[in-house]
Amino acid sequence: MSTQALQHSSSQQLASFVRLNEGIKGVVLIAFQINIMALNAILLSHRAGEVALGFGVISKELRTLSVELTGLMQELSSDAYQAVNLISDLLRRERRQHLLQATRQQLPQPLPALDAILAERLQVFQARGQQVREVRLRLLDRLEEARKLCQFGTAISRSAKIEAAYGREYGRALAEVSQDFDQKIQTILPSIETLCAGMQRI
Repeated sequence: MSTQALQHSSSQQLASFVRLNEGIKGVVLIAFQINIMALNAILLSHRAGEVALGFGVISKELRTLSVELTGLMQELSSDAYQAVNLISDLLRRERRQHLLQATRQQLPQPLPALDAILAERLQVFQARGQQVREVRLRLLDRLEEARKLCQFGTAISRSAKIEAAYGREYGRALAEVSQDFDQKIQTILPSIETLCAGMQRI
């Protein structure tokens, strides 16, 4: 692969990781909203008393889920930041390598010292490339974990709808909260899917 092609490939990867970081921020915001909603739902279930015990348990589960998802997103953000730094370094090294190779081609005869520098820099470049691949795989694993967490959240939010039906005079309020839970979870899943697809294309 030519240096120009490598630069283009690295630039595309850099853009993908930057987009990933933006997507992560969106998921964190929704997870925060779920956390606040869950706290309110826990308070509501306390007011409702015995008829909303099951709803209270589910609300606590959703709050735990939101905290876990936020932690997972923070880890993803840290990995994405590391990848951006690695790829930025790769781009700088690619440009230097291109200049050295252009200089070498203009020389009337081979220069062993320059060849040694080129070979050494190529090794460092390949090592950086391997680090980027490792970060990408780690990101994919964490995104898959986030997807499973959201699928679990979907099941919990549907259980909340069932429990809301037993809320008697609080039934309507509990049903509204459970509907909000479901909508928020359903918003996160496509975001996670989009992030996964973006990482798989790199």
